[in-house]
Amino acid sequence: MRYDATALGYQFNSEGLEFILAASDIKDDVREADIFITGSFNDWRMSADSAWKMKKNVSKGETYFSLQKTVSNIDVPGNSGFPEFRFFMISPQGISFISYVRQVQNLFSENRVILKNDDEAEFFESIKFMPLTGKALSDFDQNCPACRAELANLRCVPGSRSLFRGYHPYRRTRPDSDLEDARFNCVAKAFSLYGIKSVITLSGMEMPSDFAEETFPEYLTHLKQQDNLMWLTLSYELIYYHSDSAEFSNHLQKICRFLLSHPGPTYIHCRVGGDRTGVVCAVLAALCGASWEAVAVDFERTYLSGIGDWRSRNLLRYSIHKMIGFDPASSKDLAHVMQSYFIREKILSAAEIGRLITKLNMPPKKKETDYFNFDEKHICAKRSAKI
Repeated sequence: MRYDATALGYQFNSEGLEFILAASDIKDDVREADIFITGSFNDWRMSADSAWKMKKNVSKGETYFSLQKTVSNIDVPGNSGFPEFRFFMISPQGISFISYVRQVQNLFSENRVILKNDDEAEFFESIKFMPLTGKALSDFDQNCPACRAELANLRCVPGSRSLFRGYHPYRRTRPDSDLEDARFNCVAKAFSLYGIKSVITLSGMEMPSDFAEETFPEYLTHLKQQDNLMWLTLSYELIYYHSDSAEFSNHLQKICRFLLSHPGPTYIHCRVGGDRTGVVCAVLAALCGASWEAVAVDFERTYLSGIGDWRSRNLLRYSIHKMIGFDPASSKDLAHVMQSYFIREKILSAAEIGRLITKLNMPPKKKETDYFNFDEKHICAKRSAKI
């Protein structure tokens, strides 16, 4: 690859990969500071972890910081689908990210991206600007069924007919956006149209904020009285980087047992309905027979909601691969692999899996079949950018 190593922040060598940071490129005063690295490969921790502390070196009168790692140490994707990292320092003034004198290369949402070859570099060029621009309400035609679904990140989970995913019903996750009230209205409309009877929240029990002018919807109050609401707290790090943990499989078991014991249709969400919702829904979709391509496309579609963020299918692929011990993109029968994993980990029995699939495929009673369109079939001129 034809790049300046100090502008990239790393260089490959015979031992793997060396992170490198020239002191002359740093705006900050680092005389009393220790320099560390945080990234997807260490769960984005910002702490005085000696394993990620850079060594101070002097060569030909020039000071620079370096840290050697094997490729396997850092081969963990971030949101871009490639390993990402940032330099930070711990000084007497506290912890802060490094600021630079000159422009750096291969940035994705302020993170540096590690690319192994020219093919990866070419692909990165095609997606590196995707997360930078959010959408406004004027970018959606609210008379268009596809626009209405997209702005609330709303759709039916692949492989199912009565499991819906989408935006939080009342928390203003993007408070500076003029889309929030329209999103809430679309979620409320979906509850009415599809007769949603149960809700799974993956971002914990968060009550409305008076300061943010949030209101607990009446339709949720009704479901709460019937004990048809479930709150779980999942983290970004857990779902992507510790998907092979007992904690994650225990959460999956709780979700599945709730689905089996509570009436459908069911609505599942976190804050924007992307990360935690995306991974859990991908697992359930695969369990129900959806192909990897259908699962991956559904995962990436959160970008269309205009949140100004992007998640690559390679991040989901890493998570599921780690969880089941098999590359989902290479599977000819992903449902069998996922179902075998559920049985092996004692999440559900074969009989319970069968009942769950049957239940999730019971069609909801819809009042208006054309209010939402989940297939990106726009009838408006304001077509959202395709992935």
